[in-house]
Amino acid sequence: MEKKKGMLIAAILFATTANAATEVKIYETGSRPGTHNYTIPIVSSDGDDVTIKSDSTITDMTVVIRDQYGNVMHQSTQTVGPAETTLYVPNTDGDSEKTTIDLYYDRRHLSGTFE
Repeated sequence: MEKKKGMLIAAILFATTANAATEVKIYETGSRPGTHNYTIPIVSSDGDDVTIKSDSTITDMTVVIRDQYGNVMHQSTQTVGPAETTLYVPNTDGDSEKTTIDLYYDRRHLSGTFE
């Protein structure tokens, strides 16, 4: 019985970590990594979903997601705040994967790379 219980717990832990979102490191262009992180929105990716949230509300944020060839896969203008904003950006048949994200707002340009 204990062996089955242990295997069940291991399976649940594996399933939870396999579907966990990966945080995308976002940096202000022209600055060194790690500077002014308190003003940088949090971006994560979980398969085809990209989630963005921020401590404060940011209106009119332009989000541009590009593939490994530099082609725009997604472009939109969003209002981002403490509640998560989720964008559906599907990869196309393994041919084209998300590699970079650019955020433009308040005369700022932030950039990040998907892992």
